[in-house]
Amino acid sequence: MQTKAGMIFLTLGLFQAEAVRAQEGAYRLGVQDRLRIHVHEWPVLTGEFAIGPDGKITLPMIGDVPATGLASGELASRIAEAIKAKAQLLELPDTAVSVAQYRPFYILGGVERPGEYAYRPQMVVLNAVTIAGGIYRPPRTSDWGFERDSITGRGDLRTVLVKRNEFAAREWRLKAEAAGLEALPVAEGVAASSRFIDEERGIFNARIERHRNQIKAYGESVILLEREIVSIQAQSKAAEKQKESVARELEETRGLIARGLAPAPRILPLERTVAQIEREQRELETAVLRARQQINLIASQRSALQDDRQSAALAELHTILAQVKELDERFETSSRLIAGSMAMSSAPSNADETDSDAKFTFVILRPVGEEIRELQATETTRILPGDILKVFRPQDTARSASPASQRRSSQPGSEPPAKERFGSLDKSFVTR
Repeated sequence: MQTKAGMIFLTLGLFQAEAVRAQEGAYRLGVQDRLRIHVHEWPVLTGEFAIGPDGKITLPMIGDVPATGLASGELASRIAEAIKAKAQLLELPDTAVSVAQYRPFYILGGVERPGEYAYRPQMVVLNAVTIAGGIYRPPRTSDWGFERDSITGRGDLRTVLVKRNEFAAREWRLKAEAAGLEALPVAEGVAASSRFIDEERGIFNARIERHRNQIKAYGESVILLEREIVSIQAQSKAAEKQKESVARELEETRGLIARGLAPAPRILPLERTVAQIEREQRELETAVLRARQQINLIASQRSALQDDRQSAALAELHTILAQVKELDERFETSSRLIAGSMAMSSAPSNADETDSDAKFTFVILRPVGEEIRELQATETTRILPGDILKVFRPQDTARSASPASQRRSSQPGSEPPAKERFGSLDKSFVTR
């Protein structure tokens, strides 16, 4: 008896474990799923109900029941428990839940009819592409239009490359001027071998020579003023000696007049001479102050000359950088135009050519909880309800790997230097 009882418990345990594994691998419900619910002897709770945006289904009498992330059996158990609690039943009512209509999946990219489609059980990527009309094939037209666009794009790229070399050389010169350098640093990158380097070096040398001449002129003016100050100070000393001599003579004359040995009118010319000497001394002092003020003004002008040189270089540098950004946009547009023309002109030319050898790329964006996961897929990868399938044709993949796309994928705020943005250009676009 004990052996039989043990076998029974073991069998029940195996059944329970199998049920748990089946429940874990079961389909999980989500928003937009439409459910068919049947509750035995409860017709008001029997029918089709949709899972709302809040992840719940709303049932008569018992209200909202969370459904997102549950298997059908788990939701049936919750509904039965809610009914039992609401109606105060002794046993759980028989409840069954099945999916009447799965939530849709979405497909976009290189297919004939991208959009939203109803999900079908056991669907794989190839089924989804077939439902969307298959891989998109552009209609065949004359290749002249594509060739013309390609020629136009290559010509524009040549212009962009020439202008970029010109701007890179000018940027090299302006940065040296903005830093107040007296000599240009060694040129590096693509622009180092361009003809614009010599032109910008000539401009820099002419400007720095003019700047040095102005500084030299200011220095010579200061030297002249300092010499003038020395001369005025010498004149002031001579006037002071003359004043002392006249003052002594004036003092002696006053003594003689006091003793009656000299007439009184004799003192007047001496007093006038002393007053005139004092006036000349004040004028000399004023001339010295004026010369020192002129020296200070020249020093200020010399400092402003250097600041003006750097400010003008910075302003021109900002203009150049803005023009470089415009060139980036032109380069991007021309690259897309060439890539698109090449892709369209290389479409199959007859019905015998197929896509059997083409390498298509599939990416699935799958909601998992609160996040969206990106999965690489193949033709036999399972599609789940709510998935977003992106289909890339070979030409789409080639364009996404182009230098222009690589620049777009760089981190925000970390824009590569201009010489790197244009230093690794695919010259095949230009020379082809």
